[in-house]
Amino acid sequence: MSVIHPLRLRYSNAYLVVGTRPILVDTGSRGDAPKIVAGCAAAGVKIRDIALILHTHVHSDHFGNTVDLANEVGCPVAYHPGDRPLAMRGNNGPLRGVGLRGWMLARLVAQLPFRARAADIDAEDGVRLDEFGIAGSILHTPGHTPGSISVILDSGDAIVGDVIMGGWAGGAIRPTKPNFHYFADDLPTVMASVDRILAATSGRLCVGHGGPLCHGDVHAWRKVVASRR
Repeated sequence: MSVIHPLRLRYSNAYLVVGTRPILVDTGSRGDAPKIVAGCAAAGVKIRDIALILHTHVHSDHFGNTVDLANEVGCPVAYHPGDRPLAMRGNNGPLRGVGLRGWMLARLVAQLPFRARAADIDAEDGVRLDEFGIAGSILHTPGHTPGSISVILDSGDAIVGDVIMGGWAGGAIRPTKPNFHYFADDLPTVMASVDRILAATSGRLCVGHGGPLCHGDVHAWRKVVASRR
């Protein structure tokens, strides 16, 4: 069975997933690399043993250390082709805010830079991760970005990135309460992706900010959101 180890960083979460080999999901913001290395060590994993660096999506707070870590580890980098333009752009680009807070934050973080990096592997819908030691697969869950994906483990747990988030203030307040992320390219597509995730999982949903979220709580939140529209 594959086990998810949260790596709590300054502005986001990355995740170490350990099966017969370990993979790293997301790489935080620039400057977070030492915390990632320390978090891996605490889980008994040497950074050079990582088999794959996989991204739930490409934004500066999830892609910030990818180039440095990939160079150090010598492992492949994967993200969905839908986020290739973002990855090669080297900054977050135009962001669509959800609500007033999202609109205000979008103006602040749109141009935050990161080092561009081409993908070695396309993290497309249905791709299995067994060759990297993880019993699970990739589910394309767009809406936050065109190439957002979730990592669905055979255990029923998942890492869903920024499709939704936990709580408020980046997850600092009530982190286990499901909530909209501050940004979404297309909100109806986000909701369709939440439905796909709920159908494919039964356990914890590990998010990019806050969390983890209980499957039942997200299902109840989704029903409330649907009733308001």
